[in-house]
Amino acid sequence: MLCKRFVAAILVLTFVFIGTLLFAQSVIPILQIYQLKEGETVEATGVVLVAPGALMNKTTWIQDGTAGIMIYGNLPELKIGDAIRVSGKTKIYYGILEILPDKVEIIGKAEVKPVDLNKLFAEEAKKGTLTKQKIGELFNSLLSQLVTVTGQIVDIQGYQFTVKTDYFEILIYLRKEANISTKNLKKGQTISVTGIMYLYKDVFEILPRFQDDIK
Repeated sequence: MLCKRFVAAILVLTFVFIGTLLFAQSVIPILQIYQLKEGETVEATGVVLVAPGALMNKTTWIQDGTAGIMIYGNLPELKIGDAIRVSGKTKIYYGILEILPDKVEIIGKAEVKPVDLNKLFAEEAKKGTLTKQKIGELFNSLLSQLVTVTGQIVDIQGYQFTVKTDYFEILIYLRKEANISTKNLKKGQTISVTGIMYLYKDVFEILPRFQDDIK
């Protein structure tokens, strides 16, 4: 009898362990989500890059150590640096993959350092592989991530301007929600911009989150 109870206890503990392991494995790296079919239900963890609504209604972006992704839907109050676990179905929105969340849980705090585009492209240039196609591929791989770029303003039109580096040009778009002033910006000025890498009508652009993202 004692032996049977012992075996039963082991089976229960094994079941609990396996169940816990399966739950842990259900959280996948964000980069892996891009390899799945649209409409899949996924669970991921990442760090909030911008407060919901600060750039777009019902929208935020999160990033882990592999990639970034847009989150769109009814979101709780979130702040930059909140580490969250999110689950929901994926959807492609004008070429951008997003998660439509069913559940969002804050699990901690963390910091995300922006990807330095100047440094990244300089390293690619040294390899001799920096073609026009490669530039597009690199931009695409950075979608929904926090990036930073330093370059010269070559064009200003309303709420957008173009920054040129030694390797590429990138559009900077100032969304009204960010409330960023352009009065001190001038053509020919050298500037550093931090923001979310975005895609609109097949054009890559950076979305600064607030005034301090432009220096």
